[in-house]
Amino acid sequence: MSQNTINSPYSSLGLGELGGLDHAVFSSLGNTTITLQDSTLLNYYNPASYGTLAKGQPLFSFGISSKLSDFSEKDQSYFGSVTSIQHIAMAFSFAKRLGLAFGLKQYSRRGYEFSSYSVIGSDSLFYKYEGLGGVNEVFLGLSVNVINTKKARLSIGTNLGYLFGTTTNFRKSGLVSSGSTTYAGGISSKEMKIGSFHYEIAAQYTQRFNEKHTIGIHTVLDPFQKINGSYEDGLYYSTNVDNQNSYDTLSFNDSLSGNITNIPTYNFGLSYTLDLKGRKGQTNELNSQVSFHASYSISDWEKYENRFDPNFTNAFLNTSKMTFGIQYIPETDFISKKVVTKFYHRLRYRAGVYQATLPYQLNDLQVTDFGTTFGIGIPIMALNSLSSINLGFTIGKRGIDDPQAFKEQYYGINI
Repeated sequence: MSQNTINSPYSSLGLGELGGLDHAVFSSLGNTTITLQDSTLLNYYNPASYGTLAKGQPLFSFGISSKLSDFSEKDQSYFGSVTSIQHIAMAFSFAKRLGLAFGLKQYSRRGYEFSSYSVIGSDSLFYKYEGLGGVNEVFLGLSVNVINTKKARLSIGTNLGYLFGTTTNFRKSGLVSSGSTTYAGGISSKEMKIGSFHYEIAAQYTQRFNEKHTIGIHTVLDPFQKINGSYEDGLYYSTNVDNQNSYDTLSFNDSLSGNITNIPTYNFGLSYTLDLKGRKGQTNELNSQVSFHASYSISDWEKYENRFDPNFTNAFLNTSKMTFGIQYIPETDFISKKVVTKFYHRLRYRAGVYQATLPYQLNDLQVTDFGTTFGIGIPIMALNSLSSINLGFTIGKRGIDDPQAFKEQYYGINI
C-alpha cells in the first residue's frame, strides 16, 4: 500500500493501467511474456510452463522495477519516476508431470496528478485531478504435462487468483485568493474497493525435431469475467481542498455494490530454439543456443463495463500488441564447463522490440506504444546453483502522430 507504482494520466480510467511494471527477463525479449521456457526461470505469465521447471528445490522469484518518464504537451513538460516491487513468487515441479506456483503480483495501478486554472470575471478558479491506489493479485497456479516425451510435450495450466485493492479518483476545485497558498472549494471522491476471484488458462506444445531444432506454440487466455467490489461516492466542502481533516461532508454513499468487467485478452506465441552443440571430446567448444520469440495479443476493451456507474459510457478502443525477442546463450552447459569457460560465455544476452495500440484516444487518434528492449542474465555459480540475476532495460514512447499532443518518453530498469 505504501508503494507509488505509477505516475501517468492514462491510469485515471477504468481500474487504472493494467499490469505491473516490467519483468526483467521478459521485458528484455520485447515483452514477449508467454513463450520462454527455461527450467531455471519462473514464468507466471504462462501457467502451462510450471511443469518445465527443474526438479528438486523450489524456485523463488523476486522482481523490482523502475520507470523514468518524461511527459510533454506543447511547450509544457514534466519528469517523474517510480520504483516498485514487481512480483514475489515461488514454484516447483513434482510427480514428473506436475508444476505448482504461487505468489503476489500487480494487476492494475493508478497514480496521477494534474491541474489547470480558469478565469471567470475577476476571479480565478483552480482545478486539480488526482488518482491513487491499485489492485494486486495473489495467485495459485497448476500445470500438467499431458504429453511428456523426449521430443514432444503438451502442457496445460491455470492461474487461480484473488484480486484485492482500492483505487480512488479525486476532483477538486477552489477559488484562488490573492496571496494565499490554500484554496477553499469542493471535492469529489470516487473510491472503488475490489475483492474478487480471477482466473486465466494456458496451453503450450513443443516439438523437438532433432538435436538442433525445437518449435513451440503457446497460448494464454484471460476470458471475460466479472470483478466484484464496492463503491463509495462523496462530495465535500473545505476551506483547504488539500487537507482531508478539514472536509465537511455534503453527501456520501458507501452502500453501492456491484461489479466491473475485466478486459478479455487472448495471447498467442511462437518460439524457435536452435542448439549448436560442441563436438564430442572437444572441451573448448561451446554448446551455444539461440532462441527466437514472437507473440501477438488482442484485448477486447469494448466489453468493459462499470456496473457501479449507471451513466457509464464505454469510450475505450480494442487493442493489439506484437512483440519479438531473441536470446543468445554462448554456453548452456556452463556448470560442468565452468573451469574452461569465460564469464561472458555464461551470460544470457537478450534483445527485443514491441508495438502496441492502447485503448485511449487523443484528437480522435488511437494512442500507440513502441519500445526497444535489451538485457542480460547472470548465473550465480556458487555450489552449482541454478539461481541468476537478470537485468532488463526498456526505451519506449507513447502517444499519437502529433508533435503538439500529449506524449510520454519512458525508460524502464528492471531487476
